[in-house]
Amino acid sequence: MRTRSSLDVLQDAAKALHGVALPVAIGVFSGAANAQLPPGAAMGLRSLDYRESNNRMKVKESVLWVKSPVGEQWEVTASGTVDIVSGASAITVANTTGKPVQIYTGASITDRRTAGDASVKRKFGDANQHSIGVSFATSNEEDYDSKAYGLNASLDFNERNTTLAFGLGERRDTVSSVTDARLNAPRDARELMVGVTQILDRHSLVQSNLMRTKMSGYLNDPYRTTFTLFTDGLSPRFVIVKDVRPAERTQWAWLTRYKRNFSEQGGVLSAEFRLTRDDWSVRSQTLAVSWLQNFGEDWQVELGYRHYQQTAASFYRQVLPRPVPLITSADQRLAAFSSGETTLRVAYKLTSQTTVDVGISPYRQRGRGAAEFDALEARQVNVGVVHRF
Repeated sequence: MRTRSSLDVLQDAAKALHGVALPVAIGVFSGAANAQLPPGAAMGLRSLDYRESNNRMKVKESVLWVKSPVGEQWEVTASGTVDIVSGASAITVANTTGKPVQIYTGASITDRRTAGDASVKRKFGDANQHSIGVSFATSNEEDYDSKAYGLNASLDFNERNTTLAFGLGERRDTVSSVTDARLNAPRDARELMVGVTQILDRHSLVQSNLMRTKMSGYLNDPYRTTFTLFTDGLSPRFVIVKDVRPAERTQWAWLTRYKRNFSEQGGVLSAEFRLTRDDWSVRSQTLAVSWLQNFGEDWQVELGYRHYQQTAASFYRQVLPRPVPLITSADQRLAAFSSGETTLRVAYKLTSQTTVDVGISPYRQRGRGAAEFDALEARQVNVGVVHRF
């Protein structure tokens, strides 16, 4: 089960089609150059391959996207995604050995998701400096269906040095289960975003956004359970409890980005910091920095690092206490942990209109606190092609 933000639907559109050989993709773009797309349009393919250590979980994602102006004031964007998840999934946390451990499905599972999104934006104002847009996204998999709607606007002021942004989003999902035919529960989310982007000088700018997300409905994971062996009585007692979470969750997120162009060095510095808070007691911080270096007019190399850490949800437990609580979850995603991800991306301009890029990102996650799980290690490879008309 995966969810998608209706406000950020265009942020993920720069991914591409898995399994398409690079020469074939370039040929597709060469043929597309003869299509009736106007100047300023772009289309892209991107392939994502994600693998955890010991091939525990694998994800292959494919995205095709297109973006095009329509006349002087309109712009349309659309993308289609197919991804396949396979591997062993964690379903139970047990302490029968005296130490909490995750138990995975005995056989490999496979899940296929198809998704699509589209948006329309209209520019207005004396110099088309303002815009308003609507978006729609849908996602379908075996046990999860999602539909998202978004409305956003941006207003430029101060000789176009200041931009105010506003966004509203709504997502309506349905959760089911391959192990429980009776489950068919709603999960909804509403989002509100306000932000400002300020150009500081000829070489730098800063952006700051604040978002509120309110989720309600079935927020549990239907596949996860907690299995505890109580040995403090006259005879051992086994207790198995399903994942049960509060029916509502309100989250606040504050994101600030900074970019500076070092023209003499031919590079761009990017930095961002994100704070989140919610009423499940999860607190998180993300710090990311990157350096993009240009080599001539055809090559770019980008190196970046992202650090993330969070506290545990108030109801997260690996071992059940007595009395057994009504609300409890052993989902490691709700535990206290930290992670680090390094990214190296290389881009090459094949022609004045076509660019290819390859990126690799090793990832490592460690639990924080006592009796946490083993570290998770993974790597992600991205390959993409973009053609601009």
